[in-house]
Amino acid sequence: MSGYRTLDITATFLEAFASRDLSASDRAAILKALRLLDENERHSSLRVHQLHGDREGSWSVSASDVIRVTFERLPGGTKRMLTCSRHYDR
Repeated sequence: MSGYRTLDITATFLEAFASRDLSASDRAAILKALRLLDENERHSSLRVHQLHGDREGSWSVSASDVIRVTFERLPGGTKRMLTCSRHYDR
């Protein structure tokens, strides 16, 4: 999972991506969301928004109606990908 201009993929993200909790279609949706996030984070399907509470400082992207990807913003426009999961999973 490389070749992204603005995304820093972490080991934690890769572990979540490889999890048995995600189906092949979930993974395909995540890969599409990553491509869109890398190209144009304002794409309407991503619904990018800042998180609050115990996740303050992180941002969320919708990969589908039930799958979300979280990331942190780094200097220079890079996004450190944190995890991917069902929307209310931890």
